[in-house]
Amino acid sequence: MKVALIVLWTLAAGVGLFLMVRARIVRATEALTREAGRERIAPPDTPPDRPGGP
Repeated sequence: MKVALIVLWTLAAGVGLFLMVRARIVRATEALTREAGRERIAPPDTPPDRPGGP
């Protein structure tokens, strides 16, 4: 019985740690996606590209 409790507590701790790390990865990925989306938009004072190059 004692061994079963130790196994269950270890399993619960592992699942909890997995969920915490997974949540951090999801938040970091969302932040990177948002930041990449902001950088893709050209600032309004940038002149448009001319066809044919510089």
